[in-house]
Amino acid sequence: MKTEQEKKEKINPELKEVVVQRLLSSKLPENIKLSVGGLSEEPMSLSEIIEHVKKEDETGRIVIEMYLAYLKALKEGIVKKIQNE
Repeated sequence: MKTEQEKKEKINPELKEVVVQRLLSSKLPENIKLSVGGLSEEPMSLSEIIEHVKKEDETGRIVIEMYLAYLKALKEGIVKKIQNE
């Protein structure tokens, strides 16, 4: 019988690495804390978020989905349109 983790679709390792590298290359200060939805009681550091992405847990999957949505919006010109308003 498959575990709950095995039932979830595996994330492409290259995609996960792209998200990790984008987070690492962000210009956010190291002392910044972020909150991802209501998934954690305390805001997380960038390194904690990267660990969640690497583990592919619920928080990591949400971060990956957000980056995919952002990249899709960037590709479709939505981000540029918003910036020009």
